[in-house]
Amino acid sequence: MGIASQASATTGYFALGYGPKSNGMAGAVVAAPQDATTSAVNPAGMSLIEERADFSLMLFSPIREAALGNNLEVRKKSKRDFFVIPNGGFKYQLNDQLSWGISVYANGGMNTTYTRNVFDETMGQGNKTGMANTGTLQIDMGQGIIAPTLSYQITPEHSFGIAPLIGVQYFKAKGLGNFIGFTENSAGTDLTDTAYDFAYGTGIRAGWIGQIHPMVTLGVSASSKIYMTEFHQYSDLFAENGGFDIPANFTTGIALHPRSDLTLSFDYERIFYGDVKSIANKGPVFNPTSPFARGGPGPDLPAGYTTLGADNGIGFGWDDIDVFRIGLQYEVNQDLTLRAGYSWNDRPFGGDQLLFNVIAPAVTNKHMTFGLSYSPSEFGEWNLSYQHAFKEHVSSEQTAFGVPGSLSMYQNAFEIGYSWKF
Repeated sequence: MGIASQASATTGYFALGYGPKSNGMAGAVVAAPQDATTSAVNPAGMSLIEERADFSLMLFSPIREAALGNNLEVRKKSKRDFFVIPNGGFKYQLNDQLSWGISVYANGGMNTTYTRNVFDETMGQGNKTGMANTGTLQIDMGQGIIAPTLSYQITPEHSFGIAPLIGVQYFKAKGLGNFIGFTENSAGTDLTDTAYDFAYGTGIRAGWIGQIHPMVTLGVSASSKIYMTEFHQYSDLFAENGGFDIPANFTTGIALHPRSDLTLSFDYERIFYGDVKSIANKGPVFNPTSPFARGGPGPDLPAGYTTLGADNGIGFGWDDIDVFRIGLQYEVNQDLTLRAGYSWNDRPFGGDQLLFNVIAPAVTNKHMTFGLSYSPSEFGEWNLSYQHAFKEHVSSEQTAFGVPGSLSMYQNAFEIGYSWKF
């Protein structure tokens, strides 16, 4: 449970990579396994690495800002800007062909905290100050996954791996009282401002890596949805009475080795956010005749969807996304290796879904990364990486509140890790 981490969106809310070696190559490692966190991407990679244990900590800084309103624009920067994300793994060779290992890693999660509640100030309803007072606006979500792995080297050129996925996640929300009118339970007791809630689940990932030419290696990996228990304390918020499964994903890639000291890799990933109703179902839409805002124009249910928390309840309006990654690795000498990478991906939502995503502003879609490894001894290795997500914006001339809005975010992350080689 300690691996579950607080953070914000990268490729949607999945991490760009897992561990400093992977992150140094922008996560382009499905055919180029780097260390014992490989099962976070491709469990077949356990056969191709040496016996080792890896641990890393990432200092992650997402800078997010939301704006809503007409003449008096309500603009606020999320105050929580730094998060620590751990990752790690272990690999042991059982015999000449069979390897055992475990990868422990965290997805990006979602965390935003606005001391000024932009929903309150934009709705302009309620008390004598002319606006509601539902308090600090915040969501706090973390996901951790444990992947025990068996990997079998069928031939010297081909490996297959399988990893059960054990997931744990937590969630807390505050300041969503403006949406109580969208709940089946008029009291909205399981919508917002309750304690942290935990959910647990399982899934599976399988992968293959094959060297089809001395200079060409291919890799394929697929992960099922991780089926999680419900967030019972947020059954009035998430569709399917608090359901929040971790989406399935598929990755394929190629690693080229034009020289023994040089690797160029390219990965393609598809993340199926659209298969999880609480993530994918459309959020509120603007209705000029809605009674929601005390007789004034305001948000309404989109066509075909029912209230928050229902089996087909409204959600965040995220779509499936494609992620493309390029990574480069150069071994300067036996002690020093340099890495670089670049990735780009679709945004999971558009301007028409901006309102709910004030608390989940996954708008970044371009990342640049650098990394290095230094081995001071035969058995030890230090690994470093840096990644930058370029500032991006999503805007709408008419959010579900009937006023313009915009979201923006950029990110920086620095990761340090140490590896023990047996």
